Amino acid sequence: MTPTTDNTPTLATRGRALIDALPLTAALFGVALAWLSWPDVANSDGEVPPLQPIETRSAEALERAFTGYDYGWPAQQVPPVSVQAFPPDLADTPTDTKKSLFFRTLLPLVLAENARIEAQREALARAAQAGLTDERRREIIAPLAREYGVDGDPLAATTAASLKNRVNTVPPALALAQAAKESGWGTSRFARQGNNLFGEWTWDASQGMSPRDAAADADHYVRRFTNLRESVRSYLNNLNTHDAYDRFRSLRARAQAAGRVMTPAEMTGGLENYSQRGWDYVDEVRAMITTNRLSQVVANVRLTPLAERVAQR
Repeated sequence: MTPTTDNTPTLATRGRALIDALPLTAALFGVALAWLSWPDVANSDGEVPPLQPIETRSAEALERAFTGYDYGWPAQQVPPVSVQAFPPDLADTPTDTKKSLFFRTLLPLVLAENARIEAQREALARAAQAGLTDERRREIIAPLAREYGVDGDPLAATTAASLKNRVNTVPPALALAQAAKESGWGTSRFARQGNNLFGEWTWDASQGMSPRDAAADADHYVRRFTNLRESVRSYLNNLNTHDAYDRFRSLRARAQAAGRVMTPAEMTGGLENYSQRGWDYVDEVRAMITTNRLSQVVANVRLTPLAERVAQR
């Protein structure tokens, strides 16, 4: 069982770039005109930080798109792109290529959603500064409290403490490893039909798909998402809010207070409730991180704003 919440916001999908039909340089030029800088200007996907939506019909087309951005694996710089869904032939792609496409698809989404959380964390810190009126503090804290499931007076010290523990980033290495594990490298039915990368459940039939092997008395569904970025956002929110992952958040806070990066063991600590397989599942995710050297590969990568990439050409 994967505990989850049902409060993921819906992402805007206007202005998509269909790579099979639109030359990459044209897409780059069009978005560069609209995208000036982070974090105050949203582009065609309506999100901050903004990403250029990409749709592809095949793994080969997705590879061509990434090549056009000089985006290889391992990556040094990550282009601000949002692949909307995995190509339908990903399962038929050679293993090494499939893994490379999977990681390159997920990494910009994880980095972008972590950047969004960092901005929220900075706003939370500003709310604690002297000189702000209670009204302004409430305007900052109340929306965060709703998103991160913290009850109580927005101005109470306990609310601020709870939010500080929850409004925090998730190691990209962990997100990539869990997504690969839960979605079968993007080839599972739930990944293909519902953009669900992390096996999240819902009890709302209108938002989910029925598992084929569910028990007769099961009342849950597998969550359906509009696109892959929406799935990533829901996963991060799940780890940041659900009581089942309180120990994970404690380990993260401890590592951050000590000024060090979380180890694979710490990243996966507290996730024994993520799967019915318990600690066997944790060991497999830990092995996924280690075998693919994800901690090292994504340690220093950053999401490059599109305007900066265009200027480099």
